[in-house]
Amino acid sequence: MYMMFVDESGDPGYPADGKWANFGGSKIFAKVGVILHGWKWKAWNDRLMQFKRRNGLAWNDEIKASHIRKGKDCFVGWDSARRLKFLNDLADLIGLNVDITLIGIVIDKRKVDITQSERIVKPDIRSMEFLLERYNYFLDNQKDKAGIVVLDPTHEKSDDDIRYFQSYLQTHSVHLKPLHLVESTFFAKSHTSNMIQVADVCTNIFYNEMLHQRNEEPYKAIHNRFFRYNGKIKGVGIKRWPL
Repeated sequence: MYMMFVDESGDPGYPADGKWANFGGSKIFAKVGVILHGWKWKAWNDRLMQFKRRNGLAWNDEIKASHIRKGKDCFVGWDSARRLKFLNDLADLIGLNVDITLIGIVIDKRKVDITQSERIVKPDIRSMEFLLERYNYFLDNQKDKAGIVVLDPTHEKSDDDIRYFQSYLQTHSVHLKPLHLVESTFFAKSHTSNMIQVADVCTNIFYNEMLHQRNEEPYKAIHNRFFRYNGKIKGVGIKRWPL
């Protein structure tokens, strides 16, 4: 069975006055799924634990991209050069692992027609729909076609909404037929899951690239892990919406 670990970056809000120039929130919203087969999990987890040890971290230190970039939590006292090297090395570790597949969704909130239904307007919900559809398509092209979804829980209410929405999609979406997703969404707190931490880092790297388009080293390192079908990545491993 495959597992897709999911995280998101950006906020789902819109400016109350409709003016983006002075809006304090994010202009885009990104979600990334990190896919790994269950049989491959232990080998990858061991590799990540070794990576932590080599860099002076404890086995239970939580890797978060925002902490790396800002020098917080277990990265307190690290200078910017050391933190950047850590991020680049981790991105290389992910990018060179052929057992990992990424799916990235980015929503430009400035282009969303907010008069539409809640399912269309809410970027956290809309991005989940796109992500599940592409994950299901990925599973359809594997020998083992079963997969689960694992998220980092944020707010209890939004978690319930995601669970309900996934159940709704599994029943009604024509893009999830034949259905390969098992049950509903599962949740694992990031400090207890190395794979959720990897999803956090990948999402942060993806978000920064989609926002700034700088093609920085961490993004170049993980880019080849995004899902492709017949050599196509646009709309498959990376989905931008609205166009």
